[in-house]
Amino acid sequence: MKLIHRLSILLLFSIFISTANTQLLYQISGNGLKQNSYLFGTIHTMPKEDFEMPKKVMDALKSCATIALEIDIDMSMSEKIEIAKMTMIPNGETLKNYMADTSYVKLKSYCIDSLGWKDGKFEQYAHLKPFFFSSLVLQEKIGKQKSFEMEFDKLAKKYKKPLIGLETVMYQMETIDRISIKDQVQFMDDFSNMSEFDVLFKLYEKEDINGLYNLIAAETDMLPEFNHWFLDVRNANWIPVIEKQISNEATFIAVGAGHLGGTNGVLELLKKQGYTITGINN
Repeated sequence: MKLIHRLSILLLFSIFISTANTQLLYQISGNGLKQNSYLFGTIHTMPKEDFEMPKKVMDALKSCATIALEIDIDMSMSEKIEIAKMTMIPNGETLKNYMADTSYVKLKSYCIDSLGWKDGKFEQYAHLKPFFFSSLVLQEKIGKQKSFEMEFDKLAKKYKKPLIGLETVMYQMETIDRISIKDQVQFMDDFSNMSEFDVLFKLYEKEDINGLYNLIAAETDMLPEFNHWFLDVRNANWIPVIEKQISNEATFIAVGAGHLGGTNGVLELLKKQGYTITGINN
């Protein structure tokens, strides 16, 4: 796969993890905290039949007073409409305005012949920016899905725990827009190969941190501005929000696993602030 397809997987599943860690669930303690908090690395969507909520994650969540996700996914209708507008290519243009004719025809043929889309459906979705078009295609190929974030939202309601966001969805969308449509589309490839997702998903299930890092790191280096804005800057922005929250009460924090690792990852940034970070195995 070319870069845009891999980055669409990164966007959806956030699997960019350092060799330094071997778990997805961590306890945050020390540095004057009166109670422990927890940090969990998620996959944002996965096949429904493969979804399982680990007991250690449930235990950590139940022990906390508040749940924090990247964003508060309970949005108003007006917010949802505004976000939907931001997924579209401006000025009524479509992917056809940015792709070579042969590439556009190939993409349309794949969506109609392999995904079973009608011509009108393709033409409608062709108005989406490449990141969102790529993500949509990938989701349709996966089929029935479940999401950790949606499950955490349900659990927050079930156990009557407040759910907060570390950032706004508007900021997340603006971050994606820092990569131009032209830069996004030049890396678009056909989507007939699911092997990349299959490998990533299996590595995530095994919590094979080294394997994930070796598979992703070389490719993401090809678009350093994406790593800077989507990972490093957001990670740094979250730290004061997390610190304020965990100083007040025990909090279960769930973010894409891609934000955990590396020298600029959330784990290392919390360590630099003086917290003790302990991986939870069982």
